[in-house]
Amino acid sequence: MQVSGCPYCEIWTKYKLNTKLYYPTINKLESSDFVIVDCEYSNKPVVISSEHVTSIGKEQWGRILYVCRKMFGYGMRLQISTRYIKDHWHAYITNISTDIKNLEDLRYENKD
Repeated sequence: MQVSGCPYCEIWTKYKLNTKLYYPTINKLESSDFVIVDCEYSNKPVVISSEHVTSIGKEQWGRILYVCRKMFGYGMRLQISTRYIKDHWHAYITNISTDIKNLEDLRYENKD
């Protein structure tokens, strides 16, 4: 479920991304159930669920954990918070062992 006017739902409905996109590529955004972007407020990588919900299931949690470990290192941690984003499940990525400056910004991939 997505809500009209929600800035986080607009990531999927209007491809509105204001910060670096780590995952997925822009051409796979429509089919992805989460994104990894830099948080506009904290400048830290954050995972945001595509659904306008405050909790996620075990299956989605497993997919998120797999992708985050692959991108940010196996020692990374997911810190769940409601500080900045109230209506979407999200988690900040901490204890990153990868140099995130070297990760490509996928907002600029060709959308076919």
